[in-house]
Amino acid sequence: MSSKRVSPGRGMTALALAVSNAVACLTVAGVAFAGTATPAPFVPLPTLATEGCWGAQPDDVRAAIAECSRRHVPWLVLSVRANANGDAMAASTYATAPCVQGTACVPLGEVLDLTGAPRFLLQVSPDLLDTVQHAVAGHASVGRVIVQPMIDRPVGDVAPTKVRPGLLYSCRQVSSPRPMMVHILEVDLTRPGLHFVVTPGQPGHDGDGKPTEFVATKTTAFAKSEHLDAAVNATYFLPFDGGHLLDKPYVAQAGQPVTVDGVSMSQGHLDSGYDNTDARSDGSLCIHGARLVIAAKACPAGTTEAVGAGPILMLDGKERLLGGPRVDYYKDNEPRTAIGIDKAARRLWLVIVDGRQTGYSEGMPLQEMTALLRDLGASSAMNLDGGGSSTMVLRRNGAAAIVNSPIHTGIPGRERPVGNHLGLRFDPQ
Repeated sequence: MSSKRVSPGRGMTALALAVSNAVACLTVAGVAFAGTATPAPFVPLPTLATEGCWGAQPDDVRAAIAECSRRHVPWLVLSVRANANGDAMAASTYATAPCVQGTACVPLGEVLDLTGAPRFLLQVSPDLLDTVQHAVAGHASVGRVIVQPMIDRPVGDVAPTKVRPGLLYSCRQVSSPRPMMVHILEVDLTRPGLHFVVTPGQPGHDGDGKPTEFVATKTTAFAKSEHLDAAVNATYFLPFDGGHLLDKPYVAQAGQPVTVDGVSMSQGHLDSGYDNTDARSDGSLCIHGARLVIAAKACPAGTTEAVGAGPILMLDGKERLLGGPRVDYYKDNEPRTAIGIDKAARRLWLVIVDGRQTGYSEGMPLQEMTALLRDLGASSAMNLDGGGSSTMVLRRNGAAAIVNSPIHTGIPGRERPVGNHLGLRFDPQ
C-alpha cells in the first residue's frame, strides 16, 4: 500500500536523499525535527532553495548546489536515498528505488565536504538515520546540518489479516482513555510446521574486558537472517544509554557487545542465565517445539528456547501484584511489548502498544496490558522489554517489515538495536 508524505513547508524543493520504508497497516506521513550538535527547537527556515537556483539543474546535484551557493541561499533542502550498497546518496528526486551514482545521485559525504555551500536540511527516512548519523556526526559540517526524520507510521484499524496460515495480525486504533495503536499477532500453536527461534548467543568482551553474551541487533536484521515469519524484541539488556541524534550516540549500537538481563536459550544452549539485576525481570517464556509455558522460576527440563523478562502479568488465570522498586514503570503510559498464552496452550498472542507519540499513540500501563491480554483469551502473560525497544516485524511480500511505530531516541519510526529477540517461522507449504 502506498503512502503519502507531508511537505515540511511551501516552496521547499527536495533534493532527494531517500530510502524505502516498511509499510505497516495503513500509512500516513508527518514530520519530526531532531536537533543538531547543539540541540535547539526547530524554527521555520527563512529562505529555502527555490526553482530559481534548483530548477535550472534538476538532474545535476553538484551544479544545483553551486547555483544555490552563488545566489547566497542560506538553507537548502536535501533528502536521503540509499544506493544498492546502503550508502547515503544525494539525489535529484525523492524515490524508493536504489540510487545509482551519477550527476543526479551524489554520495552524501561529497555534499557535506563542499565548502561555501548552504546549510542543509536533510530529509531522512528512519531506516537510513543510522547511516546519516554516522556520516554527519563528527564531520566539520555538523553545525550546519539539521536532520528531519520523515515519518511513516500506521493509522486506522486493520481487521485481523492472515499473514500466513496459523498467523493472524490486527492493528487497533484506540481513542480512549488515550490515543493508542495496538498491534496484535495471534499464533496458532497447533499448526504443523511451527518453529520458534531465539537469538543465538555471540560471546565476547566489552571495552573493559568483561564478558558479554550477544551483539546488539535490530529486530528486522534478526528476522532477515533467520528467515522468519514474525519477530519481536525480547529481554532487557545492558549497557544502555538512550543517546541523541548526531551529538550523543545511542549505546549499544548495532554490532556492539551486550548482555541480557534474564535467561536466553537458543537450540538448547543457555546463552544467558536466570540471574539478573533488573527488578522487573521475574519470569521466563519456556519453549519446547511448539509447547510454550510462562514460568516464574527456571524453565522445565527439555526446554530448548527461552527468553526472560517481566514482570509476569498473569499465571494460570491469576493476575500478579505489580509493585516493588519499579512501580512507576508499571503505572506509566509507555510503549509495551508483551506475550500471552491461553489455558490450553493452543494460542499465543504477541502484543505491542506504541507510545511516547503525543496525539498518535501514548502508551499503556501494565494493568491495562493485563486486561487486554485477558480479553484476548490469555491465561498466562508476561511483559517484555518495552520503551524504545518495542518492535514487531512481519514477513510481507517476502521481506521483513516493521508494522508498528518504534520510538528509538525519541524519533517515531526509528528502530533500536536490542540484545535478543523472539521469532517464529512456519515450514514452507
